[in-house]
Amino acid sequence: MKKLAAIAAAAAVLGLGSNAMAAQYELKIQAAQGSSSIYTQVLERLGDRIEKLSQGQISVEILPEGAVVKAGGILDAVNKGLINGGQAWTHYWSGKHPAGVLFAAPTAGLGMGLDQDSVMAWILEGEGGKLLDEYYQQVLKMDIKPYLAMPMGPEPFGWFKQSYKSLDEIRKVKFRSPPGVPALSFQELGMKTVAMPGPDIIPAAQRGVIDAAEWISPADDAILGFQEIWKHFYLQGLHQVISIADIIINKTWYDSLPQHLQYVIDESMKACVTDMKFYNVSANSMALKKLVQEQGVIIEETPTDYVAAYMAAAKKVNDRFAKDPFYAKVYKSLQDWAHLTVPYQKRCNGIYYNMGQAAMDAGVITDYQK
Repeated sequence: MKKLAAIAAAAAVLGLGSNAMAAQYELKIQAAQGSSSIYTQVLERLGDRIEKLSQGQISVEILPEGAVVKAGGILDAVNKGLINGGQAWTHYWSGKHPAGVLFAAPTAGLGMGLDQDSVMAWILEGEGGKLLDEYYQQVLKMDIKPYLAMPMGPEPFGWFKQSYKSLDEIRKVKFRSPPGVPALSFQELGMKTVAMPGPDIIPAAQRGVIDAAEWISPADDAILGFQEIWKHFYLQGLHQVISIADIIINKTWYDSLPQHLQYVIDESMKACVTDMKFYNVSANSMALKKLVQEQGVIIEETPTDYVAAYMAAAKKVNDRFAKDPFYAKVYKSLQDWAHLTVPYQKRCNGIYYNMGQAAMDAGVITDYQK
């Protein structure tokens, strides 16, 4: 009997788990969107991964937006331990400190051509991860262990009533935009912007409050019914060309875990990066095909003069915010990373675009036309 007890104790120390070890720790993660979103579906996969790798020692429950708090209340809820996990975007907390946007969605690649993979590399291989910890724990003074783990960009420019050939034409629309640096950059171009939650967009369009709008992606936009209002879909957006959701965990809860379970969570978050990237390609491609073939959506090309103008506007807005010391610190780190990575990434990414364009020019590939 003593020998069996010793074996059981050793198994517990090593985290080798048994039914007796099941659900020692509970992790509840509330999402910032509904259960049908592809973000929430990837969170479900993350929860399953953590449960299996922990051999049942951690049970995970994924909650949709509003289950405990509204999306805007997730950070405070996790900080206070009302829930011990949440998913949103750091730019949601830009009202607490504007540097949040630099982690989740550095607008227009900082106006320097920075891409999403490079930002993830900055987080995991550069100093971005340490700065992210500093943002939550020292600047916001939150009891938070953060992970930038759900790369979803580039988000589309948005949905419009008609085709546009120039920036001057686009300037005339009233546009639903995310708040903060993206909206300020649009305003710098002379566009009128309105901020509102996703569920309010369609009613606002029906009342004539807005002429055009952006949300997340073909799959998530279709869930809200954007295609019932607008038929012209511009995929090539700049305001959130980089869009990386983060997952936050109550740090006191995380620190209470045995080291091997902390490692399970850390590595599961890295796996979530890959899961999100590839599921994003699959789900959005299928959604876009359906939008075109079954619902009459037209894929449009974003006017080239808009690209350079919006990049310049975003850089001007970022420079304005850089008067804040911490914003300047993160901004400088990302600028240095852009100088390092853009020359390489531009050429690597460019060949994929050129190959796709060549295939379309040859008629081998079409925009889902039957």
